[in-house]
Parts: sequence; structure tokens; C-alpha cells
Amino acid sequence: MASKPALVLNAEGLGEHIDLASELLAAGVEVVFRSIEEIAIYIGPGGVRIRETVNGRDLADFGLVQVFAYHRSTATLLNALADYLAAKGVRAVNVAGIGAPTRLFKYVRLANRGLSIPSTVYLPPRLLPGAYHDLAMQLDLPFVLKTVTGGRRGRTSLVGSELAFTEELRDTDNARGFLAQELVPPDGSYFLLVLGGHVSFALQHRSMGGGDLLAKSGWEDATLVDPQSLDPEAQETAVQAATSLGYDIASVHLVRHWTTGQWCVLDVSPNPPIGCGGYTADKVSAYSAYLKRRLTNPDQADTNGLLDPDVTGLRARP
Repeated sequence: MASKPALVLNAEGLGEHIDLASELLAAGVEVVFRSIEEIAIYIGPGGVRIRETVNGRDLADFGLVQVFAYHRSTATLLNALADYLAAKGVRAVNVAGIGAPTRLFKYVRLANRGLSIPSTVYLPPRLLPGAYHDLAMQLDLPFVLKTVTGGRRGRTSLVGSELAFTEELRDTDNARGFLAQELVPPDGSYFLLVLGGHVSFALQHRSMGGGDLLAKSGWEDATLVDPQSLDPEAQETAVQAATSLGYDIASVHLVRHWTTGQWCVLDVSPNPPIGCGGYTADKVSAYSAYLKRRLTNPDQADTNGLLDPDVTGLRARP
């Protein structure tokens, strides 16, 4: 049986050596050379799919994936590629995730762990300007446009027309990359603090508009909720989201889908606003209790595996 092909990313010069490819092909080994700008990522109800956009082959169909060079934007995708290849059992060479976890990595990791994520598409920047109609068909209107990297310079916008889509691409640094994401119709939206494997603080957002889902905090429109009164599935989803990413401290933004009742993860952050924003005294109190638990029992086994986080997913497994 013929071996699976190898995919080599960012090896433009090497790919021009026709003798190399011919020699390997004669030995029954196919090597495919692609740029990082020819990788697209889809996250939907069926899970994650990452493909190269020239022939449309899924990266799971390759026997080996290697990153040959680290051109700009490569590092942005590495964590997501690494997690996908590990989940599919594909040998990865020099694809260890580096840098802070991006939004894209988080969505891929969470979807690979079976959590519900709004349908999300990443396309290479060169393909994005002409993709509006396909995205509108896949995600429905309006959909959300987010920068891949998030953080302070991250941007999230609601897109309801082709004109708005075009203006958004023109007004933002396209080199950082975008995610197009389904806008989940909410029947409940929560900000939860997961501390040491437990939901220790909960806010419910009362507003049901799309703006609520795009807001960074929305403290003034939120109501304090007793974590023990939360739907057990919401608590389990939040804890699983933090655990999947290796976060012992995390804020989790959850929404319950209006028609399906399913809890969807919109965001997980290892840098929750504990000392700022609204309800600071309650958040600080929850954080204080967490520190007491952790520091008064330093030898306590961490059953959730959060004390030694591995956000790349590449650590050797037994």
C-alpha cells in the first residue's frame, strides 16, 4: 500500500527542486509543498477540518506535516495546526505551538475536545475579500468577524451586508487575520469564573441582543448569580473548557442556543478581569478563596490536571 503524502509548509525554494520530488515519487513517496497562506480552517457541528486550499486536501490525509520556515502569520496558526494534527494522529515536524494561545487555537482545541463552538471559518487573507457570499451561506446573516489573535488590539464586529464586510476588512490590519463566526441566537448569556476546577463566580447578561455577545464586559447589564443555581451542564461546560486549555484560572463566556438549548463556548481567557470592572469585591473574594485552597494544600493532587498546563497539546502522553 502506498504511503500517505507529506505536506511541507513554507518551503518555496525547496519545492522548486524538481529532481527531489521526482526522486521521492519514484520511491513511492509524494511530497506536497504549500505556503501557510494556502491553509484554511473550518469549525462546525461536525468538528474541525483543516485543509490546504490548492487541491482541498485535509491535513488529516497526510502522513507527515512539516513547517520548513516561519514566515509572518505562520506563528498565528501553529497552535491550531499542532492541536489538529495531534488529534488526527498525524506526525508533526517543527509544528510545536509557540506564543500566546490565539482565539483560533482555543476554538480548535475546544472543538477537538467535543465542546460546542459556534461555526467558525478561517481563510487565508488573500481569499477573504471574495468570500462574503460563501460565508453568508455557511454562517447565515448577520455573522461575526473577529481578529484571530484577540487581546487588547482584538476587534469583533457584526456583519450584515457585503458593504459592511468590505469596510471592515479595509479598516483593520488584514495581516493579523480574521475569523468569520456564526452569531448564536442566545437564550441566556453568562460570564463565569472557573477557579481551580470550580465555577466560583457567575454573572448573567440580561440583554438578548447581538451587542451583548460582542461586548467585552457588559457589567452594567449583568446580574450576579449563585453558581450553585446554574444549570449543571453550564457548569460542566465551563469547567471542561478551562480544563481543555490547561487553565487553572479562567473566565468563560457561555451562551445557550435559543433553539437547541445547547451551551456554546464563545471565549475562554486565562486573564480574567478579577481586579477591575464590575462586581470587583465578589470576584476578589472568589479569587481569595481559590488561593487559600491552593496554598493551604500545596501537596493536594490536582484531579483536573490544571497545575501543569500544556496549551500546545504536544506533551508526550503515556
